[in-house]
Amino acid sequence: MSLMTFQLKFPNETACQEWLAQQRWGGKDKAICPHCGCKSCYQHKGIDRFTCKKCLKQFSVRYNTIFAESRLPLIKWFMAIYLFSTLKKGISSLQLAKYLEIQQRTAWFLLQRIREVMKNNDNTPFSGITEIDEAYIGGSETNKHLDKKNKVEKTCIIGLVNRDKKQVRAYKVSSNEKENLLPKVYLNCKDKSNIFTDSYDGYDDLKKYYNHEFVKHCAGEYNRDKNDNQGRTAYKINTNSIEGFWSQLKRGIYGVYHWASNKHIQRYINEFCYRYNNRLMNDIEIFANWFGGCENKRVYYKCLVG
Repeated sequence: MSLMTFQLKFPNETACQEWLAQQRWGGKDKAICPHCGCKSCYQHKGIDRFTCKKCLKQFSVRYNTIFAESRLPLIKWFMAIYLFSTLKKGISSLQLAKYLEIQQRTAWFLLQRIREVMKNNDNTPFSGITEIDEAYIGGSETNKHLDKKNKVEKTCIIGLVNRDKKQVRAYKVSSNEKENLLPKVYLNCKDKSNIFTDSYDGYDDLKKYYNHEFVKHCAGEYNRDKNDNQGRTAYKINTNSIEGFWSQLKRGIYGVYHWASNKHIQRYINEFCYRYNNRLMNDIEIFANWFGGCENKRVYYKCLVG
């Protein structure tokens, strides 16, 4: 969906309200009361307001969604979601503020709420082959002032890419100690499944529960064939997929956002996991898919700055 097509599809606030109602209920005439669940509601003429015939409480199409209590019109919200979800590396709050003619801090908070919807709530353990690796996000020591050099500012992240589902999950951890890394593996991978890592000794205990194989990057080994009983290649042992995800994540953070604090880094990780997991969708599918998770989520400003 091009920008021109998007503008024609959502020319005004009414069109945005109808789209949101369609995604939530199947249309305004099928509104469901968020207070009592009653399906018998009527819309007030000329305004975005509904009344439940059972409990007599009023609500709008925004109620109980990420848009609730926002003063921004939906047309600006929709434009932000479209730009943010379709641009391959995202968009900075400063640039978005210029496009929407809003303040930078408003654009930053808006983006944080959009990222909250991108959070993956699927905790079903992976089966088959899963590649695991850790990465570090933070500033380079090269151009730092002397009083800031050698200070611990990098954030450790563990990532898992499942080859069968072609899905990624990544989590911020306090350090690369095995006490922090292994619980994430146990939570996200089924017992006896195939786990591929590098030769970091923090993963040694995985062989107790998984078919754990690794490549020795320190020895120049990055790929190895695993043969079956007939001598044919069954699969390749490497961590290329998860390392490809790290490159996308780092290019996005360093190239677009330039820096992400340790407090908020998990939301940025969720953003790039969402992009990776939905990379085969076209623009309109990605845009519509985002609305599937916009209910029952709310991010308060005080939680972000406090």
